[in-house]
Amino acid sequence: MSETVTVKIEINGVVYPVSCMSGEEDRLIQSSKEVNKVIASLSNVSETIGETRLLAMTSLILADKFIAQEHTPDNNDINELVIWLEKAIERMNKVAKLLENK
Repeated sequence: MSETVTVKIEINGVVYPVSCMSGEEDRLIQSSKEVNKVIASLSNVSETIGETRLLAMTSLILADKFIAQEHTPDNNDINELVIWLEKAIERMNKVAKLLENK
């Protein structure tokens, strides 16, 4: 059975206690760091932006990055494609040799 733990993370200068499963603490802390990076970049553009708008814009930016990453093939997909293409070329070459010999 997994144990729930509480981690204190800071977002935009405010500390929040957040519950997560044991072993997920580092990922949660890294996530909060990513949120703070986006907040910092938006804050550099406009210092007068309200906190609600700031957090909404941060959420949209992070969601957009996530969606873009989902549609980008990873190295495993590319490697599998290359292997499939190599095998297909090999088969086509065999067929071409058979046709040449006729």
